[in-house]
Parts: sequence; C-alpha cells; structure tokens
Amino acid sequence: MWIVGLVGLGIAAFCGYVVVKARKRQHQMITTETMAVQDLHALRDAAAEAAGPGFFRQKCEVVGVSGNGPDGPLTSELSSTECLWHRHVVTRKYWETERRRDSGGTYRTRRVEKTERVAERESDQPFTVTDSTGSILVHPADGALQDMRQVLDRFEPHTGSTERTELSFGSFSFKLPSSRRDGTIGYRYEEWVLPAGRELYVLGEVNDERGELAFTAPDLVSTKDEETLLGEARRRERFGLIGGGVAALVGIVLIVIDVLS
Repeated sequence: MWIVGLVGLGIAAFCGYVVVKARKRQHQMITTETMAVQDLHALRDAAAEAAGPGFFRQKCEVVGVSGNGPDGPLTSELSSTECLWHRHVVTRKYWETERRRDSGGTYRTRRVEKTERVAERESDQPFTVTDSTGSILVHPADGALQDMRQVLDRFEPHTGSTERTELSFGSFSFKLPSSRRDGTIGYRYEEWVLPAGRELYVLGEVNDERGELAFTAPDLVSTKDEETLLGEARRRERFGLIGGGVAALVGIVLIVIDVLS
C-alpha cells in the first residue's frame, strides 16, 4: 500500500510543477507590455545611437500576422505543405516481451504494446510577424511554437520484412537502428505547420545582436490570442492545485495506514 502512496505523492509533485509553470506563464504575459513594431525600431535606433548596434534588448509582446522570412516559403517534409515553419514527429508502435514474477514466485512472460519516438525535426528558418506599423523577424526556438495547424496524423502498419533498414515518407527518410526493427506494429507520422497569414501572438526578447531587429529566441509563439492563453494557464493552475492536493492527501493517508497496520 505504501507504494501506491508514493505514486500519489509523485503525482502531487508533478501537479505542483504544472502549477508553477502555469503561474510563471501568466506572470510573463501579464507583466510584459504589448508593443508596436514601429516603436521597437525607434527604441533600437535610439539605443544604437547612444551605445552602438548590437546592444538593444527589450522584453515585449507583438501581435500581428505571420509572413515570409528572408528565405521565402518552406515546404514541409512529410505532407509537402507550403508554410513558414514545420515540425514532424515519427513514433514507432511495437510489441515487447516482458518477463515478470507473479505473487507465487513463478516467472511469466507477456507481450506488451509500447511506443517510442524515432524521429523529430523542427525547421529553424526565420519568418516575420507584421502589425499595422511594420514587420519584425522571428527565429523559431525549440518548443516555442504552440497551437500550430496539424496537417498530418497517419498510422502506417508495418507490413515489410523485419530487415527493413530505412523509413521514408514524402521527402523524409530515416535509417533505423537494428534495435528498432523487431516486433514493429507500425509507424505514426504527425506534422504541424505555420501557414502565412495567420494571426500570431509572440512573447519574448527582441534584440539586434544579429544585426537586425528580431525575436532570436522567443518564449512563446501562438496562433491563439493573449486572453485565450491566459485562460488556459489559469485552468491548468486550478486543475493542478486540485489534483495535486487530492493526490498528496491520498498518498499520505495510504502511507500512514501502511505504517500503522
């Protein structure tokens, strides 16, 4: 019983992490000023005149429309969708044989269905966000782009030989390690893109360290507006508090009962 209690405390700890993260995101959005691109350029020019180029830093939010960066539109690797940014994940579904000892001390084997991520890629070419006063570059950062459009979610059963050494889908290809061939059920292909012309909310630091004004490592880029994002963060905080409190209480009670019994 104490093991179940420890699991409950582990769940409570995870809920606490969710609460802290949700509160941090709310604080970032509430305390960061939404600025016009024109004003950011003016501030950068003033900073460059006073201290030289490359020293400007400004934490802010920009709300505008997504557009092409210097390299023009991209083509996603799995679905060949024209876009400004793309990300894909390939997951392997497979059988694994587990050997466990039952309560009587006898070892038994069983087949368990599992999944593992075998490939993941996110484009890193910059795009622009444009408001009524001008445009600014946004360089993608790992995990920063959220709520993007999913254009592919397909499961392909594995029908070939276990000697298959490579996956290919669209322009994507991946060499399979020998440890990832046996027992394969199939592969799930998922892809997300950011099309041009989408409303964007960008949160992070604007700087000119690369010689041009840009978000070089944004904290958040979303197709949802700030009010919606704040509402979601508050709900995560609330659910985390409730779930964490219940899990902690149950865990403590079970551990105490086990100790006293």
